[in-house]
Parts: sequence; structure tokens; C-alpha cells
Amino acid sequence: MKKIKILIAWSLVVLLFTFSQCKKNKTEEPQLPPETTTGAMTFGCKVNGQIFLPKDGNGRPGLFVQYVNLGNVPDGGWHLNIPAYNYSTKKGVSIETDSLLLVEGMTYQFKTTIGTANAFYRENTSDGGVSVYPKFDNDSGSIFISKFDQLNRILSGTFSFIGTNATTGLTVNITEGRFDIHY
Repeated sequence: MKKIKILIAWSLVVLLFTFSQCKKNKTEEPQLPPETTTGAMTFGCKVNGQIFLPKDGNGRPGLFVQYVNLGNVPDGGWHLNIPAYNYSTKKGVSIETDSLLLVEGMTYQFKTTIGTANAFYRENTSDGGVSVYPKFDNDSGSIFISKFDQLNRILSGTFSFIGTNATTGLTVNITEGRFDIHY
């Protein structure tokens, strides 16, 4: 009888240990980064409802930032370049300005002319090509600058736009975009 009790006790211990180790591994859904203004080097948006986050690859960063003044010469002025690329999905979102000094608290409509902000989406195709979806002037889209600290070189904001592929006419809807960069 004593042997049966010991056998039952050990069986219960083994069962409890086995079931306690059988937790399913949940794959965490990607989340957009919070809207911060600290220069955290974050970037994210939704592309047709799917979360896009830059991801590095091959020793190259998924998020690169430049905001430089090229001086008072033709094609000079302030130029912003934020290419965000995900090397695993081979997709990217870019925000640029051409000769535009940004101001905190301002909203800028994306346009395709000098002195404005512009944006586009790109993805590699299965045949090795690239499909580009620029934000054309007749498409909606804007960028809001929530923080611009030139002393500490911090630029933060939100954006959204519709990009259209000039060849196919297909569009992408970029929503809930946010960035918090240190340039």
C-alpha cells in the first residue's frame, strides 16, 4: 500500500511538472512605438492597416536620419531625409523635405515641389524589381512636427499619406505614422 501511495504521489508530481511546462509560446504582435519627443530613434506606421517598423539587416540600420542645412545656394536650405526600411519584409517608408526649415507645432502638406515635405512607400517585388508609391500632389497627406529642438537635435512628429504607383495606379494608405529621431 505504501508503494502505491508513493507511486501515485510521484505520478502527480510528474503530471504537474509536465503541464506546468506546456505553456504555449505566444507570438507577440508588433506594436507601433509610442509617440515620444525625446530623440528615441523610433519610427512606425500602418501600411494598409498592417504595422510597419524599420528593421536592420546586413549590418545596415533600418532607420537612418539626416537633417542638414546646405546653405544659401541654389538647391540649398534645410533638407530632411528619413528613410525607414525593413530588411526582412523588403518594404520602406521615407519622409523628406526640400529646402524647408521645419517649425514645431506646424502641419505641412506633402507636396512634390521645392520648399515642401514629401513622402513615399516602396516595396521589393517577387521578380526582383521595386514598386514605388510616391505621395502625389492630388493624394492626401501631411506631417505634423510635435517637437523640433535644434539645440539637442531632436525632431518628433506624426504623419499620414496616400501613395500611388504611377505605373499600376494602385495605392497604399499610410496611417498612424510617428517618429522621434535624433539627427
